[in-house]
Amino acid sequence: MKNFLLAFTMLLAMVACTNKPATTVEDNEESSEVAFEVAKNYFFKNDQVIPEYPKITTEEEFNKLFGMATTMGENGKPTAIDFTKQFVLAIVLQETDFATEINPVKVEEKGDSLLYTYDVKTGEKQSFTIQPVSIIILDKQYENKRVVLLNERETTYFPAIDRYLTDSIGSQYAKGEHCVPIHSIVRVDERNTEDILVWGDFWVFNYNQMGDTLKCVSGGSHPGLMHIRQTAKGFEVTAFDQVEDGSRYLPTAKKIFGDKFDAFKTINSDEKNRERLRAEGLATYAKKNGLAVTMYQDYGWPAKKLKE
Repeated sequence: MKNFLLAFTMLLAMVACTNKPATTVEDNEESSEVAFEVAKNYFFKNDQVIPEYPKITTEEEFNKLFGMATTMGENGKPTAIDFTKQFVLAIVLQETDFATEINPVKVEEKGDSLLYTYDVKTGEKQSFTIQPVSIIILDKQYENKRVVLLNERETTYFPAIDRYLTDSIGSQYAKGEHCVPIHSIVRVDERNTEDILVWGDFWVFNYNQMGDTLKCVSGGSHPGLMHIRQTAKGFEVTAFDQVEDGSRYLPTAKKIFGDKFDAFKTINSDEKNRERLRAEGLATYAKKNGLAVTMYQDYGWPAKKLKE
């Protein structure tokens, strides 16, 4: 499905993944680290919809989403949460049969925002499925601040993916004033630091600005596997195994994604989430580059608002 003009696509995709923030904060604002406690022995209820926003401020809302997983031993009780004095930030991922951990790194107060940096570690395939959950507890004094999620990977090798998509793939399309790379990550394998593997549904779009609207000129989908390594100058993409077009699409997708093919299909077919992520990514790009735009538009489709 790669290498086709956006004029003939339906809903398009973005990042990721894990979770690129829709908003940014001004770089000249000072930040200070905020203390938090990790809440243990809770599970996400399988009859609930994964929340899009991590902040939970009431006991009623929390109990609707999470149950207690009491175990034997001194540390087997769930961590106590007092919602009259505290609130939580919860990250829940889709079910997976890979060993997966969500590790909180830090929370910083910056202006009217809380920057929550976390990392996701993916290990070996298991014979059972899990639903990764991470819950941290913060003092209620920070409850009214907006939360910006920062996956630590985005500050490391994800910029290398963006550069590769812009320079090596975006340049092959009809040129626009702005080239915006998009990625929806399926899985990451970091066990070999010389060959970090990132499976995903990668997209590139070229836009021209007309008034307050970004109008798409060209773009397309490039699902596949990125190979990344760290050099003295930072991370770089060393190879990209792409899913092929036409009759070769399905067999090459199955070969490249392997036991992650079902996860890829789930991400690739979720049009609503893909469009939401694209709107968020365009809003981030516009703010970062100082663009006075509020809308984006695909050829033949009505203009849509950028994610605020």
